[in-house]
Amino acid sequence: MDQEALLREAAEDTLRREADARRFLYSDVEEMIQRGFLTQHFMVEGVPVVLRTLNPREVSDLLLRSVQSNEINWMRHHIAASVYMINGYAIEPQYASNQAWYVYNEWVKDLHYEQVLVVYAYITGLRNRVGRATRIVDAFCHERYSRSLWRMSGTPVGERNIIQRLWAAYNESEDRYDADIRQWQHTRSVVGSMSGKGAKSLLEAENKWEEKRQRRAQRTIEDAVNWLISGEKEDQKPMLVTVNGQTYEVPKVHAAQTIEEMESEMMRAVRGEKDYHDLLVEQYKEGHRRRLEEARQKQQAALAAAWGDDEGGLRGETRMVGYTPEQLAEINPDMLKKKPNTQRAAVSPEQERFTEYLDTEVKVGWIGMGGTPEAANPAPQRKGGGESLQDKISRRAPTLKQ
Repeated sequence: MDQEALLREAAEDTLRREADARRFLYSDVEEMIQRGFLTQHFMVEGVPVVLRTLNPREVSDLLLRSVQSNEINWMRHHIAASVYMINGYAIEPQYASNQAWYVYNEWVKDLHYEQVLVVYAYITGLRNRVGRATRIVDAFCHERYSRSLWRMSGTPVGERNIIQRLWAAYNESEDRYDADIRQWQHTRSVVGSMSGKGAKSLLEAENKWEEKRQRRAQRTIEDAVNWLISGEKEDQKPMLVTVNGQTYEVPKVHAAQTIEEMESEMMRAVRGEKDYHDLLVEQYKEGHRRRLEEARQKQQAALAAAWGDDEGGLRGETRMVGYTPEQLAEINPDMLKKKPNTQRAAVSPEQERFTEYLDTEVKVGWIGMGGTPEAANPAPQRKGGGESLQDKISRRAPTLKQ
């Protein structure tokens, strides 16, 4: 197995682990797909009650049943329609789905206003969970375990909720896509029997399309996770931070998400505009420079205290004495043997690299045509002002005349 295959296998293994780690985010989606509804438990005077979400037909019956009701009675009817189990007894549809009418008349209509508000808060929570699941079902469809669930379970039976409809529509489309890919591979095999170059071109087009699909799937998953963590992008108001009398705008999401944002960020870097991150890096470097300078001064002060000044220091003289090779051989025979040149660094490589990092100044520039960084040197200004001849020539539009 070559290096490229090993790296690809390691990357795929990392993606699988990340997908398994975020699966808990789709718990409501999977419950809506497999069970068909979400549930919420609570207690009423020691009696356990279970509420559930409604399917589209039950929502339609609720609207017809409470069309003439005021706000509080609407809540009562909604609670009655959402009751799934009381003290372990399942309130199943019976008598033409009139179980909600019996629950309303036997229990819910006698609830006080405050009790209705408390119980209805659980229904509001269920509705919010359904809305959240609807928002991330697209990302769930692009996960590998979603496709595995479709192969094992197939199309949901009975009346489908909105999550089941979206999930089934996506996977049915994927089934058709897989069938088209198999047909395309058959066509490519036929073309390859007649033209190897044509088959190679078709394979490259197929690989590019598959890579584009994978990037879109990954972007969909990342957008869903970012939304779960940070909320809507429009609601992510930037923070204003004032440092050294200058105010900086710090966005909540730091990474560029669109091509326009990437171009804007690149142009700010080319112009040399510094943001809050650049300021933090400069302060970090300046703090370590001060620390190293203070350590150097303390070391010099300690040496001065130990050795004294020039007048009170060590005194002596140096004499140059020459020896012949025979005399050196008598003194130390090993000195005539050839030894490799060795050098011992005064500091560790890590400390040397860190010092180099502190001394490196970030300059404004870009990546040149040769792939190496190039500094942005401002164009020299002409003494007389105005526009240079080179600028005029570069702006000329060549035309062809007959």
